[in-house]
Amino acid sequence: MLHKIKYELERMPKFVYVLALLTAFGLGVGVYRLYAGLAVTTNLSKAYPWGLWISFDLAMVSLSAGAYTLAALVYVFQFEDLHAASRPTVLAGFLGYSSVLVILFFDLGRWDHFYSVFIHPNFSSALLEVSWCIAAYSLILIYEFSPVLVENNKLKWLLPTIKKYTVPIVIAGVTLSTMHQSSLGTLYVIMSPRLHALWHTMLLPVFFLISSYASGISLVIVGSTVSYWLLGRSIKEKTIAKLAWFVPWILAFYFVLKFGELMITGELDLLFTSGLYSLLFWAEFVIGGIIPIALLSMKKIRHDRVGVMIGAFFALAGVVLNRFDVTWFAIKPVLGQTYTPHWMEVALVVGVASGVLLVYSLVAHFFPVYEETSAVGTPKTEAAKFMESPVLEH
Repeated sequence: MLHKIKYELERMPKFVYVLALLTAFGLGVGVYRLYAGLAVTTNLSKAYPWGLWISFDLAMVSLSAGAYTLAALVYVFQFEDLHAASRPTVLAGFLGYSSVLVILFFDLGRWDHFYSVFIHPNFSSALLEVSWCIAAYSLILIYEFSPVLVENNKLKWLLPTIKKYTVPIVIAGVTLSTMHQSSLGTLYVIMSPRLHALWHTMLLPVFFLISSYASGISLVIVGSTVSYWLLGRSIKEKTIAKLAWFVPWILAFYFVLKFGELMITGELDLLFTSGLYSLLFWAEFVIGGIIPIALLSMKKIRHDRVGVMIGAFFALAGVVLNRFDVTWFAIKPVLGQTYTPHWMEVALVVGVASGVLLVYSLVAHFFPVYEETSAVGTPKTEAAKFMESPVLEH
């Protein structure tokens, strides 16, 4: 047994050990935060009760949307050729939501009463719906991923039962995801006194939902390219191209709605007269709109692994910037107070993010996560092809 463990550890990529160290350090800081309290370990205040951790959470929820987006495409809209992407996407989604729950736990003032949201619910709070939906959907993701965990061991007799109820469970998961993705925007609808008008709107729930579709699909594309380089396995190029086809249409629809809302409310002038806020908005539009729409609208780019990854990466960056704008950058200071994260806040985020990558790497190494994907060569060979991409040549 010890020989087998040693053999498996030697086969692991070296970056896994770096991730393990970062995870241990970050979670160590988290344990100290639980002991010392928020005042000592964060720069949060009454003026800024939410900071980096909440921005990270909202960004991670949007990035994890690939699980329910792909589930809807495969099981509801019957895009069977996308099924090969399901296992790695569900794993990424589950780990993303798990990281959100971990950060929320550390962000609670009374972390020892985290269970109160379930036994003492406040039915007038949008946070209740978000908390319940995220917790319930995390359980659904475990169910969706369970075939990977049981198919090669003594529990494989459970597979027929699991598959029997997969479709109704997936539909429930898509419903829950639609609810909490939009409800996260609802949390900031009441922030009209502080959230800049370029972002504040009653349509925030709709904008959060639509942009989550684009970020979820984009993460699937980026993740498939990384696995192509590191593990030598990936989704077929035509499947990636088909997924990428959706992204520019979703982003175009999103920005048409956004500019339309600004026009109807008579706030278009704010695009040029709001100083730093104007720059942030245009950065969102260029990074998360113009560039990915231009790239992913071209068939040649969609069928090139590097090109499609670059386009998807810009789409991801735009959505992440949007979440940070809404939750932090575009929040107006009060009483002259500003917010800069404490180093421990940053350390915890780095630790949790590293933990997600670490667990993903370990699960992908020991379980058949990529069994339905296609082998494309050895990792070193595939990574070397990056420099030969026609996108880079031009």
